Amino acid sequence: MPFEQTARFRTDMETTVFPAIFSSYPAMMLSTLHQLEQSQWWSPERILTEQFRQLNNILCHAYDKIPFYQSRLKDAGIDPHRGIAMEQWKAIPFLMREDILGKEERVLATSFPKEHGARTEARTSGSTGKPIRVYGTELTQFLWEVFGLRDHYWHKRDFGGKLVAIRYVKGDRGQYPEGIDMESWGRPAKLLYHTGTAAVLDIKRTDLSDQLEWLSRQNPEYFLTYPSNALQLARLTLERGLRFPSLRELRLMGEVVDQETRDICREAWCVPISDMYSAYEAGYLALQCQEVGNYHIQSENVHVEIVDEQGQPCAPGETGKVVLTTLHNFAMPLIRYEIGDYAEVGEPCPCGRGLPVIRKILGRATNMLHLPTGERYWPVSGWWELMDIAPIRQHQIIQQDVNRIEARLVTERALTGREENKMREVIWTHFGYKFHIDFSYHDRIERSGGGSSRNSSPNAR
Repeated sequence: MPFEQTARFRTDMETTVFPAIFSSYPAMMLSTLHQLEQSQWWSPERILTEQFRQLNNILCHAYDKIPFYQSRLKDAGIDPHRGIAMEQWKAIPFLMREDILGKEERVLATSFPKEHGARTEARTSGSTGKPIRVYGTELTQFLWEVFGLRDHYWHKRDFGGKLVAIRYVKGDRGQYPEGIDMESWGRPAKLLYHTGTAAVLDIKRTDLSDQLEWLSRQNPEYFLTYPSNALQLARLTLERGLRFPSLRELRLMGEVVDQETRDICREAWCVPISDMYSAYEAGYLALQCQEVGNYHIQSENVHVEIVDEQGQPCAPGETGKVVLTTLHNFAMPLIRYEIGDYAEVGEPCPCGRGLPVIRKILGRATNMLHLPTGERYWPVSGWWELMDIAPIRQHQIIQQDVNRIEARLVTERALTGREENKMREVIWTHFGYKFHIDFSYHDRIERSGGGSSRNSSPNAR
């Protein structure tokens, strides 16, 4: 049976509600979404061809309006006004964060098309410790909203349901027990639909027990939070035998989602789990496929390459660095920008979409575990097993050097030496090496300004 949306369209003509008639901005959104509905089913070859048409536009603009890029392109022997082939594209050097950190004006255009609207500004979350200023336009903001709607449509979310979030809220708003109540889901959904209500709880100073009480009181259809927080709430839900009868979907954001988190959350709440891959620098990079569970690169928004350490394209099953090029940001184009993440290339998706596939998002290089042998990989700490040993509420693993690890813990009581030794065994098993492990105890583990709290954060280089 086809999915039926219960929320009514919002009309901009009071006397015409069936069908709803939209003013220019919502109409632009629907028009763009209609195009995206078609382009997602194109062949990979056609998608790449259309991408290169847009890439040529952005390169011509960067060549004419940004001396930094003009110099780079000339050095690579490229005049974009004559067109660009794939082999020429690979000659363009990667743009590193260090190239623009604190000197973002190097990649700012002296001007950009008037129809793109005013210039906007954001700042990256600084999860690498290096926040940068990012400039866009009203057009890039518009596309951020359009791809947000695509995510809703892909996952068949009913805008008539209640949406709640437990996340970082700037300032002192959203404190327990009230949180923030809202009449709608906010943009972009409210521009098109009469949505259900929404609510937000600030995660900064709200302990897990209070979070769970608030969530139970809200009884939402859709719940949005960080993976590390969802994992802890799921464990507490199982401990207390709670049920959330209205919940339809858990949405995760801001951190890498490992299989352990998915398994425990699924056991606790018995609902589908979705997440997406986005970045302040470029908007939506990839959305999760509802049918299969891997990630489709949003090729209409961004050109994504996954390359090995020599800069060559990775094949399906291989892991490499994520390199992106923004297609529509004419204020501050990022061309072959190495964002600092690693991902695994996937096979073509059986769902039939021609959009390229990421099988797994592995996160920042700074989250990799470094062994004395020179090996590097993304660790799983065995959270579930650690919780079976001791009453742990939060944990964070910090690699201090290639032989030493600090395990930062928030616990309900002091742990015994026997418990610490058992935990060492679990960590050694999952990490594949007998590191020296120091345990430190804290009242809470603070989140970053963006709200995330990674479970593993190696400092070794």
